[in-house]
This record gives sequence, C-alpha cells and structure tokens, in this order.
Amino acid sequence: MYTGWRTVVENITGSMAYISDRHWNVVACNAEFRAFFPGGRTPSNTMRWMLLDEEARDRTLLNWAEDWARAACPALRQAVTNNPADPALIELASDVRRDPVTGPIYLATATSLALHPDGAVHQVNHAMQGPGWVTASAATLLPACEGRFVMMQYQPGPDRPPLPPSLSGRTT
Repeated sequence: MYTGWRTVVENITGSMAYISDRHWNVVACNAEFRAFFPGGRTPSNTMRWMLLDEEARDRTLLNWAEDWARAACPALRQAVTNNPADPALIELASDVRRDPVTGPIYLATATSLALHPDGAVHQVNHAMQGPGWVTASAATLLPACEGRFVMMQYQPGPDRPPLPPSLSGRTT
C-alpha cells in the first residue's frame, strides 16, 4: 500500500523522515531517522515509544512531560475516539493509562485538543549529534492509506530554531 511513499521516504536525505500507519506503526523510514535512535534501533511504533519507552522519556525526548507527552496524549485519545472499535488503539491507550509515569499525564490532558504536529518544535537528544531541536513537517496521506508522513529537521544546540514562515497567503 505504501510502495510509492516508501521509495520517496527512503530517498530523502538531510532530514529525518518516516511514514506511520493509523496506529503509529512505522512502515517506512530513511537512514537519518534510524540514526536518531541509539544503535539505529527505530521503534516499531512511534506513539508507544514516545509515551512508554523509558529511554525516550528520560534521555531522548527532552522536556518530555511538558512538550512531548502533552502533545501525544490528546492525539492518542482523538484516534481512539475516532476509531472506538479499533483493538490496537484501545490496547495502546490502555497501556498508556496504566503506566505510572504517562497515565497521570494522559488523564490530565483529557480536555486538551489534539493538535496537528506540523510545525511543532521540540527539544531532543539525537543519538549521534547530541542535544538540539527538531521541527516537524507532517501530512496525512490519502484516506485509503490512513497514514502519516513526518519529516523532521534537526538543529543542534541549545537555541530554539525560529519557526518556519507560514505558507498561508502564498501563491503558487
């Protein structure tokens, strides 16, 4: 189903890129994305990794509780709301609720809106390049795929990168 997109993603250089399905399972990624993770071990599910993996919480996703978890929990909740009979999403949300670290954040964000990750800027600790920032560019693939395309620009250092200019108002 993702054959064309897989080719696109695997050939992107200079930025981390991946595609995930509607459950956040990684279905394709490039070398830069793999290099982001210690030992090149790309997680099979990005949402499960962000919210439940100790290494992600403690060493890779900086300011995890405030920035990463508070954005991811409402997105997971919205996915379950939109797909209430999906056993994979229900299981993931249940695991998150039961987690002693993430569960309280999941409950505390019950009324938060799920924001689209496009343009999000968060601190990270890149496995090969050290502390810095990622700026996400994200898009939803055609409904038949029910997937997401995410590309992340990494900028090393302590200073938050400026937000990219808005595309609104531009003509093609």
